[in-house]
Amino acid sequence: MESIPAKLTPKLITELDELVKEGWYSNRSEAIRDAVRELVERKKLELLEEAIEEDIRWGLYGKD
Repeated sequence: MESIPAKLTPKLITELDELVKEGWYSNRSEAIRDAVRELVERKKLELLEEAIEEDIRWGLYGKD
């Protein structure tokens, strides 16, 4: 695995540590990996939805 340096605000670090403390994640790295995976998937879904909407508009109105 590759390490990527990141700077977080003290508030985010506190909230991250609380998730680990509560047992949601075993450590900070696991929580951050999960957050990045979720971000990537959400962005992929947004792009797919935009493409579908564009196809629908094209199907309804044809090319400009």
